[in-house]
Amino acid sequence: MNCLSNNLKLLCFHFGFFLINDLVCLSGTNVKNIEATFVPCTQVSMSFFDRLYTEGVVRETGHIVKCYDEYYDDILISDELRKVLLLEDSDHFDLFSQSEREEFLFCLFKHLCLGGTLCQFEDVLDPYLETTKALYKDLVRDFTDNVVSLM
Repeated sequence: MNCLSNNLKLLCFHFGFFLINDLVCLSGTNVKNIEATFVPCTQVSMSFFDRLYTEGVVRETGHIVKCYDEYYDDILISDELRKVLLLEDSDHFDLFSQSEREEFLFCLFKHLCLGGTLCQFEDVLDPYLETTKALYKDLVRDFTDNVVSLM
């Protein structure tokens, strides 16, 4: 099913791309409005997350440092990694600036770490980093001065 007209184009820029938000298509429904958000893709190295080790969020062994359980909007926070990702009053929240948190690499990592309501958390960081890297490589390509059609 093609919800978008064939002439809708997504412009891919060298340092980012657009995400289409809140597009819900039902059979026979005409899409009247599409909202896109620019997401920077300037961060391309997994060393971006090394600070989690150097600042004590993750141990040298790769194990994520645990903490007392607390909830944030129905999300269970049981380790320092989730605090970094969610709680502005966390001791380590400022490890990533606001502009770094807007990077696609960070957003992808955050979504994988937080999961959903039935998410089974990992105790070590490597599976999150490996999956983030694999998905990033699959999703992001360098399209300099190209236009890609959405099908």
